[in-house]
Amino acid sequence: MKPKTIVSVLNSLATATDAAVMRALTLAQWYESNLHVVHVPPSSRVSEGSEAAIHDDLVDRIARIAERSGTGGVKVIPAVLSGSPVRAIADYTNRVSADLVVVEKKARRGSGYWSAGSFAVALGKAVKAPTIAVPSDDLRPTDSGALFRNIVVATDFSEASLRALSKALVLAQQSGGSLLLLHVLDGFPYETVYSASRGFRLMQDFHARVARVNSELRSLIPPDASNWSEIEVATVSGLAHKAIVAAASERRADLVVLGLPRRPRMEELVAGSTVHGVLRRTTSPVLLVPGATTASRDRFAADHDDQVAPYPSSFGSFATGGVVPAGRTPWH
Repeated sequence: MKPKTIVSVLNSLATATDAAVMRALTLAQWYESNLHVVHVPPSSRVSEGSEAAIHDDLVDRIARIAERSGTGGVKVIPAVLSGSPVRAIADYTNRVSADLVVVEKKARRGSGYWSAGSFAVALGKAVKAPTIAVPSDDLRPTDSGALFRNIVVATDFSEASLRALSKALVLAQQSGGSLLLLHVLDGFPYETVYSASRGFRLMQDFHARVARVNSELRSLIPPDASNWSEIEVATVSGLAHKAIVAAASERRADLVVLGLPRRPRMEELVAGSTVHGVLRRTTSPVLLVPGATTASRDRFAADHDDQVAPYPSSFGSFATGGVVPAGRTPWH
């Protein structure tokens, strides 16, 4: 991922929510990209003739953020949009062929997105480009040589999470940092009392399953990846969003990468969303990589062991034997 055009969203001109723009400026400087900073004011605050004043306020805000972040030489294009925020921003990113969108995790209450990360998820599903959701308190200027050097990428072997892994591998190569490829199994039922022999067999089965899944995870990594990055795989048990947040916290990850499947809203409400859970709880920036409009790898039978078609990445095609371990379905 080497974006030529980055779009950053400034949710409000009235409050000090500069994290997304500051991160976007740093990324644009690092990648030598053009940066578009967009703002969608509430329609109730836009009156006839006020567009010019809002645009001037946006320009002043960007200049102050750039000065504070120490980023110079970045070409910044400010834009004030109108209409539904998600649709307006998605249309704009399509027009400018954005390669990356940067937005805060903070809720956008004026638009009905009341929980942290909900606006980022809605936007991530509407745009074609990957979206980085940045914590509101992530305001420290970032050393461009240390961007995303400690990455956690979670996979459930679905199409969207395989796309996420491809992006994470590129970032790990660019930074020369470390990458943890994580899979989460259903939690071991500790609350149930077993006899000693039954408990011993269950633990044996669990460890055998972990070994099988770790082997599957290693098969997703290009053979030469270890030449330019430190890459580990891990399979843990528990609730997916809690396990991902715990892994990111333990490793002090500066980026979590997740696939963002395009699921019907009702299905997401019924099944829940790992992505929402991670965004609400993690203190790390989260890169959301959208899946295809039709999920070709959404589910695998537990005993399915056929090789799927080679999955394209920035390193060429590599075969993925993506098998959801027994007792698991994709957790997105």
